[in-house]
Amino acid sequence: MSVMGLNTYMYAPKDDYKHRAYWRELYSVEEAELLTGLIEAAKENGILFVYALSPGLDITFSAAKEVNCLKKKLEQVAHFGCTAFALLFDDIETDMCEADKEIFQSFAYAQVSVTNEAYQHLGQPRFLFCPTEYCASRAVPNVRSSEYLNTLGSRLLPAIDVLWTGPKVISRIVSVESIEEVADVLKRSPVIWDNIHANDYDQKRVYLGPYDGRPTDLIPCLNGVLTNPNCEFEVNFMALHTLAQWSQSSTSRKDSTLLPSSPVSADIQLETEGDSRRSDSTSAIDTGAYVPKLALRKAIKDWIHVINTPISGSGSTLKPSIHIPPAPTVPPVMPSLSLPLEQTSLPSADPLLEKPVLPSSVFTDHNIIPDNPLISSVNTCVAVTASTISGMNDALDALADMAAVKSPMPIDGLGADPEPPQAVLMNAVNSLACDDKIVENVSELMECNNDELSEGASIQSRKISHLNSDDDDEMQIEPSSESAADMNSLVIADVEVLIDLFYLPFEHGSFALLLLEEFHWLKTNSALVNSMKDRQSNSPEVLEWKERAKAFEDKTKRVSTMFTHMMHIPNRSLLYDLYPYVWDMAGVISLLQGFVKWLAGATNRDKPSLSGDQEPWVFRGGLQAEFQRLLPIEGANDLFMQHPPSVINSSLYIIRPYTLQDEDAVYEICNKTCDDGLDGTDIFPEYPRLVGDKFVGGFLTLSPDYSFVIDDGDGLCGYILAVLDAKAYLSKYEAAWLTEMCAKYPAPNKSDGSSLTPAEEIIIGFHNYKRYLPANLYNSLPSIVRMSLLMRVTDLSVPKRMMACALSALKANGSTGAYCEVNVGDKHIMNMYTGLGFLQIPMLDEYSDEVVVLGRPL
Repeated sequence: MSVMGLNTYMYAPKDDYKHRAYWRELYSVEEAELLTGLIEAAKENGILFVYALSPGLDITFSAAKEVNCLKKKLEQVAHFGCTAFALLFDDIETDMCEADKEIFQSFAYAQVSVTNEAYQHLGQPRFLFCPTEYCASRAVPNVRSSEYLNTLGSRLLPAIDVLWTGPKVISRIVSVESIEEVADVLKRSPVIWDNIHANDYDQKRVYLGPYDGRPTDLIPCLNGVLTNPNCEFEVNFMALHTLAQWSQSSTSRKDSTLLPSSPVSADIQLETEGDSRRSDSTSAIDTGAYVPKLALRKAIKDWIHVINTPISGSGSTLKPSIHIPPAPTVPPVMPSLSLPLEQTSLPSADPLLEKPVLPSSVFTDHNIIPDNPLISSVNTCVAVTASTISGMNDALDALADMAAVKSPMPIDGLGADPEPPQAVLMNAVNSLACDDKIVENVSELMECNNDELSEGASIQSRKISHLNSDDDDEMQIEPSSESAADMNSLVIADVEVLIDLFYLPFEHGSFALLLLEEFHWLKTNSALVNSMKDRQSNSPEVLEWKERAKAFEDKTKRVSTMFTHMMHIPNRSLLYDLYPYVWDMAGVISLLQGFVKWLAGATNRDKPSLSGDQEPWVFRGGLQAEFQRLLPIEGANDLFMQHPPSVINSSLYIIRPYTLQDEDAVYEICNKTCDDGLDGTDIFPEYPRLVGDKFVGGFLTLSPDYSFVIDDGDGLCGYILAVLDAKAYLSKYEAAWLTEMCAKYPAPNKSDGSSLTPAEEIIIGFHNYKRYLPANLYNSLPSIVRMSLLMRVTDLSVPKRMMACALSALKANGSTGAYCEVNVGDKHIMNMYTGLGFLQIPMLDEYSDEVVVLGRPL
């Protein structure tokens, strides 16, 4: 921060229960030492440390005891060396208790009274106040006429700064006019509490784009800017670097303090606006002017040095869904997971350092404990460098240790733990079956309503691009010219791809936008290559489709290259922070690549009845969710919801259509997974192709168009085979494949009464085959699928992505559902399918006691 030119750090972690839910409790001796260390580290680096407290959940404003508790808590932190404070009243109910109603004429009067008293009690230090109406969309009825805001303006002591997020909770644009309006009402220039890079409302999004949408003409109108960054510590370099450039850009401004960090609700909902998008100037600029694209380029060059600086990591930093107890007087808003908190029994060396008294029962609330408390517990804007803030890092690390104990995340392929057995994979897949949506912590109040989200998030394909294709000032992403020694180094071209994939809340980068547009075009125009005759045509339309398909494949390879290079960066802490996002994106891109290749190669395919054409582009879930929405199975959310591997896996899984050259490999995989997911090769030594002939041969011979394989770089490691029309397929199976198999494998003669071997049982099955396809099954689930994966596949997302690819191909041609047959004894295989959304279909006749039918509607 100090190196970048930022100067203020606000401590307001929602998972520090003594900040919000248990604000009355004083810090223990050990906690005090850690917080003191953090404050001292900030001072050593010239950073103003602001301690924030959120008592609004349950404070009784009129109770002298409550106000004294508040003052005592702030006074304790002042003893630690803190010289700046904040009181936050965001995301709370506005109804006062009866006792407060008797004393105060309004909620604003109550908040002002307590804030002014605390401010004067502390000797009038630097002080900030977050109102309950903290943005224009929450002002009742509007900013100008809000009784609440007008009361703040007339009653809050003039030296106290007021926080303001802009027109919305997450404001796409903050205009000078809007700030002048609220400043007039508040009778002071506000401090912007900016959520443009906040990502704690969406588990699939992280924001690496530049500080944008805030003209530098704002600077003279403000008393400062607090930026609320991504939850993940290391990924905030771009946000901070570009904010620093913005704050130091040339403008006729008054002397102002720029506050670089702030808290934000863990459950913010993305809010949108209807105003028109600003356009970046592409003309020549005066020295010192702020242009987001140029600021981004400059930040990338500096970030490369941080990326290549060896920094060890402590493990995964996923945005959490585990909740801590609230204050006992506040009822939980919604059911959620809870985590018991242990009482501290450390002795008190100071009367201000009292032992916290926690309730014996466990409650639930919206405050969250992250997997890595270092990340969101301090909600920090600090950018780690090798030379600047090691003292602050030590204090933050110690605070993290107070909240949770974590072990490092190993890297698969780089000294990782041994691979789990296939049974573990299948049971783990099954355990995720209920993840049919993104886990959302919706109990915080700092959020937009869902209607606003669905109606207002429209950013049209070509309008959202921050760079036009013919823009001379466009950030060009050229293929990297790497030497053999740098084949695995993350270069600027990789970073540009990464940033474009995870840009800003209201827009994608140009590269991501091209991926969206090209996939949409290829899918919509796939009828051009509908048949073999079409694909062999040299018409301009067909040639264009092929060229654009090849260009799309090249773009997906660039994402794969970026992912591979990311796995080898020296800054392992950054890798841990980014891995869940990059891993998910790489998997989705692989799925899209496989689907486009299928569009290019499927034969005898009807004109696709594809859905997923909806706009706008941007909605909850980020770019990955938009790609999902463009697939035919857009509603199959469970196939796109999965947790990142507990072990970072550097493998890249490529899904592609089956080809004739894959037959032997598919047969081999079938042999190695036929024993309930385990290797059954030794069970049939005299018939090496028997198992394959039974389970996969018919698919490969009679219905190869809907079959896919997956490659992990070491060869094929799995397959999913599908049939569009079960009735037509089974007719061909009986007439052609079954006849051939009966001739190939004569029925065994057991006249001596000896028992059948496993191989002979399969052979008898060919000769005694009985079709099972009742009308109601076929009408609802007309397609068939079969999937197998080798034990070396440990990534739990792989079976889901494979199933999504196959089901997309089936639904694109009109299928309404698919079923599969599983042996009763294959429990792990059955778990795998049920984990993929398949349910058991009751038998309508005595088909077989040894087979279970599982189905999934589309």
